[in-house]
Amino acid sequence: MPARVETFPLPHGSGRRNFNPVLGWALVLALLAIIRRLTRQPSLPRMSDQWLLSHQADFHRDQY
Repeated sequence: MPARVETFPLPHGSGRRNFNPVLGWALVLALLAIIRRLTRQPSLPRMSDQWLLSHQADFHRDQY
């Protein structure tokens, strides 16, 4: 028995209209991922143990 497939009628250009929001959200999410990655990187180098120990003695604190 041969198979019969009925087509689903789509208006002309509807595929493009449905695809534009997907591209827009993909662009927004990519920009947010870049911003999150850049903000998580420290802007200053870590302080050395020597510096921390010298300031610990100056300010009489056990931990920073």
